[in-house]
Amino acid sequence: MSLFNTENQTSGSPEAAKSENWRLEEGVAYFEQMLEVMSEDRTTLEFLDAAYQQLGRKEKDKDVLTRLVRLLIKERDVEALKALLPRMEASDHPPLKALLLKTNALIAPPPDLTPERPKKLSEGEIIAAAVNDAVEAETALAESWRAAGIIDDEALDRVQESLSFVPANGRPFLISALQILEKENVTLCEQCMENLADVSGAPPVPLGAYDIGEKQLSRCPQWLVRQRGVIPFAEIGGTALVAVLNPLDAKLKGEIEAGGPCRLFTATPSAVEAILEKVYGSVE
Repeated sequence: MSLFNTENQTSGSPEAAKSENWRLEEGVAYFEQMLEVMSEDRTTLEFLDAAYQQLGRKEKDKDVLTRLVRLLIKERDVEALKALLPRMEASDHPPLKALLLKTNALIAPPPDLTPERPKKLSEGEIIAAAVNDAVEAETALAESWRAAGIIDDEALDRVQESLSFVPANGRPFLISALQILEKENVTLCEQCMENLADVSGAPPVPLGAYDIGEKQLSRCPQWLVRQRGVIPFAEIGGTALVAVLNPLDAKLKGEIEAGGPCRLFTATPSAVEAILEKVYGSVE
């Protein structure tokens, strides 16, 4: 499995393989650092497992796979364990063999708990209904920064004033308290992002390291991408890695999860705007 998009490279050429491995090494270095801080982060373990397989690092992969299986057993994720079962059975790694017994004990046909999907609204109705929710969520986010002492009353007033002018119809506008702060004070925006990552558990991600285009963004409705700065940038083991500007917004997370399992990350507004401009031609 290739973790990066090589669509524009010459298939099978040494240059293509070298470029892909270089980009993959960058991703490995980033997620290895993340693993030191978040030792039981599932997305990180899944990424490194896939990456080590692609790079042929068998010894490292044995350790990561063992840690991933332990986590899946702890989470009682039967379907994920079933997918890894053939590799566990073929492995000669003693810790994996020991975990095989626990895995077999957990595997059983799950009950059908799939909820009924609500009636779908038109895209225009979704945009109109979501604007107020977005403004409320971004206002609440700015107020949380004020309560934490990160921004002062003046900065809060500017954010609230800017949000009050967001149009409620027509084309989707990017609605983000972070974006408003970044345009006025980059240092203050960085402090707010650090707080967001700590409180939400959504670590920052360098979007510039990924080749992101319409194919990646099409995982989410266009209005959600353009209005809320939702940027799907990779997928690992059926889980989408998605960068957002407000990982604390529960409704926003629900909208993203409607498209399937996801793991949220925090991105800088300028990085999000660069992607929107590249794909759609302009950022409102």
